[in-house]
Amino acid sequence: MSEKKHSGDSRERRVSSTAGGSQDIQWHNRKSSRVVAPPQNLPARPSIVSGDRNVEEPLPLPDDDDGDKEIVAVFNANNPDGSSVVRALSKSGVTVVAIVRVFTSKNTKALLQIPDVTVRIADTLDAEAVEKALKDVHRAFLCLGKWESFGSRIEQEQATLILQSCIAAKVPHLVFSTFEDTKELREKGEKSQIVPDAQGRIRPKFREMKELKREARKNRVQLTHMITSYLDQENSKKSLCLIMGENGKLIVQPHMMDTSN
Repeated sequence: MSEKKHSGDSRERRVSSTAGGSQDIQWHNRKSSRVVAPPQNLPARPSIVSGDRNVEEPLPLPDDDDGDKEIVAVFNANNPDGSSVVRALSKSGVTVVAIVRVFTSKNTKALLQIPDVTVRIADTLDAEAVEKALKDVHRAFLCLGKWESFGSRIEQEQATLILQSCIAAKVPHLVFSTFEDTKELREKGEKSQIVPDAQGRIRPKFREMKELKREARKNRVQLTHMITSYLDQENSKKSLCLIMGENGKLIVQPHMMDTSN
């Protein structure tokens, strides 16, 4: 997945998680102190970097007094959406493994400043490298461009390989996470991916992902789909987060914040 760049955009997206798995995504405008709070729900030590993805074993995670502390991997962690998830997980108290393809990018180096974050290098189309990067991980996140389908053939290949690697590395939970800015969609003449049916109900089908879902279920990997749709306006900030797990139940979490004062 290519790294997203927003030319002329002075904002930095940040995400924080609360106890109990609640996610709070915030936009920080670098030109002012205004804080925007879009969506909710997801579920310090020195950073360590593995600079060679062909090493026999990833460098060890930071020591932790709590042996039960969760270790969560985030793929494509150096793009805006991936970085947001890394920040959220770090603030929630888990150990984060930020998996990137290239270490030399500015965004990757910024990850090293986040507490409890370890950076590992792996091409998401290299099965051996991805499996090694998942060593000791309990849960993994992959940010996708679309919610119910794949944005490209490459994205589908990445998702398939990462699921297979989770199976091989015995990672029990994989989350597909998607973000959409409704303001950007409107400016481009595009529609939200969250579309109610004639009765006003939201029933995602995930038709393109059915084979992947079957493979996950067969191999006892919990596959969760999450989309966060947010509206960033001057005086009112709104967002909606939808989460669907293996049981087919849809969790809806609206979040609003008035920053007019």
